[in-house]
Amino acid sequence: MSLAEGVTLRCLEAEDARVEGQGRSLRLGLLAPGVRAVFESLADGGIQETEVPAAAGTDASLAWYWLDLAGDGGLLSWTVEERGNLLMTLTPASASFLRRRATFDALVPLQLSRFAHTRMAAGHAVLDCPTVHATAALHDRRVVSLLFDMARPTLLARLNQFNTGIEAVTLRELVRLLAETGILVPDGLDVPASEATLTALRQWEPHDLLFHLRSRGWGHQTRAGATYRFRGELPNP
Repeated sequence: MSLAEGVTLRCLEAEDARVEGQGRSLRLGLLAPGVRAVFESLADGGIQETEVPAAAGTDASLAWYWLDLAGDGGLLSWTVEERGNLLMTLTPASASFLRRRATFDALVPLQLSRFAHTRMAAGHAVLDCPTVHATAALHDRRVVSLLFDMARPTLLARLNQFNTGIEAVTLRELVRLLAETGILVPDGLDVPASEATLTALRQWEPHDLLFHLRSRGWGHQTRAGATYRFRGELPNP
């Protein structure tokens, strides 16, 4: 994980240390040594989640507290890689983003949210899902193939049998990240708070919800309202 694009770490030496991005910020105050080490690593290319305890030392619990706040505030991004090859980079789209860490259960069948869709942006295939306020850049065709396998409820153990070409440990981390952010969801009328039982979601068609969120300022960080992005290039409408 690392600081999200456009996010910076400021005043690290002072009592007013903060993480700042477009339209959002997190005041850290005076940093404990271990927390400072972790956030320095975030700003200097990133740190593996498994490396946080060693980097933070006795301040590990405090470091995770601040990391969770920064993540839920849309200030971090997460990358899954295998042997140095990028597979996927997940980036929050707004401060409304929420990652439900430690909720992944490998024994629960998961499938893609019915609101999830792929598109092309900046030369990458992008997995987008308006309900989670985040996008995932797909760097490897194996991940795109994995999405096909997740079109219906599937166990992690079953995915390992599909010969995805992704190592088991890496596959688990990839599925865990998608599940904890809500791009992969449990399905069924017997599952509490599933897309099939939540009235607030059942009433929406995917394209309607996408337009609804993109036309309001809080669900994303792109311009909204009376804007015309072709000003100076095409005649005004």
